[in-house]
Amino acid sequence: MIHTPVLLKEVVAYLDPQPGESFIDATFGNGGHALEILKRTAPNGRLLGIDWDPTSLQKLELRGAGGSGLDTGSENLTASEPLTSRRNVGEIRSGIESGPSADKRLVLVHGNFADIAEITSKSHFNVAGVLFDFGFSSNQLEAGGGFSYLRDEPLDMRFYRSGTSIEEKTAAYIVNGWLEEELEKIFREFGEERNSRKIARAIVEERKRRKIKTTGELVEIIDKTYKTNRTYRIKTLSRIFQALRIAVNNELENIKKGLEGAWDILKPNGRIVAISFHSLEDRLVKNFFNEKKMIGLGKVLTRKPVTPSAEEVRENTRARSAKLRAIVKISNI
Repeated sequence: MIHTPVLLKEVVAYLDPQPGESFIDATFGNGGHALEILKRTAPNGRLLGIDWDPTSLQKLELRGAGGSGLDTGSENLTASEPLTSRRNVGEIRSGIESGPSADKRLVLVHGNFADIAEITSKSHFNVAGVLFDFGFSSNQLEAGGGFSYLRDEPLDMRFYRSGTSIEEKTAAYIVNGWLEEELEKIFREFGEERNSRKIARAIVEERKRRKIKTTGELVEIIDKTYKTNRTYRIKTLSRIFQALRIAVNNELENIKKGLEGAWDILKPNGRIVAISFHSLEDRLVKNFFNEKKMIGLGKVLTRKPVTPSAEEVRENTRARSAKLRAIVKISNI
C-alpha cells in the first residue's frame, strides 16, 4: 500500500518554503511532504527528516541505489535491511539532486521529535519551518506491531521496538499488568471512551484466566461488553486501541515537548505546521498556538483547523479526520 501525504498542498502553502531555506520534517515517514519541500527550496535549501520508526528511514537508505544525494547524518541510523522502496528513493533523489550541495540537502535522523531541539543542534540548521504530521502510515499498520484491531497480531503498539524485554512498555504489558483503575483512566482520557470502566473490568476479569497476548483476544473481550448492542463497536475498538497506543508511546507528552522544542529552534518569521488526527492532539496544538499568540510571540495563521477537501478524502480515506493548524513566530523574546 502506498502512503499518500495528507493535505500536501495546504502544508506547502502554510510553510511557504523558499529557495535556500532549511526546514524540519519532524515526522518524516515515507517522505511525501519532504519531497515537495525539497523541490521548492532548491537549489541549496536543506531538510532535516526525523522519524522514531527506523524502518521508515531504512527505506530511503542509499545502499544499492547508487550515486549520492541522501545524507543520513546519524550514527543511530543503521539500515541493515535491503532497500524496499526504490520508487520513493528515486523521487526524493530527483527532488534534491540540483545544485552544488545536493549531497547535503537531506539529513535523516532516527529519533523522537520530543528531542527536536537537541537533534537540530547537532545538524546546524537555521530553521525556517517545522512540520508535524501526527498520523501513522500504512506501513506501520502492516508491520505486525498490533496497531490495528482488524488484524490478529501480538499486542505491542510500540513505534520503535528496540527489543523484546518484558520490562518494555508494550500494549500487552499494560493490558496484563496495570490496575483496573489505571486502565479505565487511559481509556477515558486517551480514548474518550464512555464505557471505559466496563471494558477495564472485563479485561481484568479475563486476565485472571489467561494472559491477553494478541489484538484478536483483546477484541473478543471488548466485543463481549456490548452483548447485543453493536452500534458503536467500530468506534469503541478504535478508541481503545488509540488509548493503548498513546499510553505505550507517551504520545501526548511527546507532542508537548516537540512543539516547545520546535518553537525554541525556530527563527523569527519561521512557521510551524501541525496535522492532527484526533481531538486530543488537535487540542494540544490549538492551546500551544493560542498561548504563543496571547503573549505576543506568534500569529496564528489558521483561525479554524484546515481539513481535507472532499476530493482528497475520496482518494485517501485516511485523510478524513486530519486537521491542520499553522502559526508564524513573531519574536524570540
